[in-house]
Amino acid sequence: MFTTAIITTLLDQLTKRLAVWRFGESGDHITVIPRFFNLCLVYNEGAAWGMLSGQRLILITVSALMLAFIIWNRKELAKGGRFQSIMTGLLMGGVAGNLIDRVHTGKVIDFFDFHWEGVYYYPVFNIADMAICIGIFSMILSQLLRKKEV
Repeated sequence: MFTTAIITTLLDQLTKRLAVWRFGESGDHITVIPRFFNLCLVYNEGAAWGMLSGQRLILITVSALMLAFIIWNRKELAKGGRFQSIMTGLLMGGVAGNLIDRVHTGKVIDFFDFHWEGVYYYPVFNIADMAICIGIFSMILSQLLRKKEV
């Protein structure tokens, strides 16, 4: 679990540093799949979809409390075995990765840009965001699929 968290955090931070190095302040982007997927650099001062934008202290506090909650409850969260342990590690690593950004720069660095035909855009995101979503979704799904104890 902690190995997964550390790898996730390091991968997240490395890819963010690469995005900052590659794009700097240029506003440039790299088209990976035309009319569908770009790499670019976006700074998000809020939470998901820019919510609470500019509320740095609140976002840092909530992230730190969430990380502490996950660590404190890690044994319960990982109770389902190896899969649950990995998902808990993804969740920890994702929260830690974005928390590092918030503390260091006051905003989260995002760079994955998905869109359809240049018209419909999904909010730009990063490795930490993916880890958080995969961790939460997998935990919810595993709970729904778990056999009810009688």
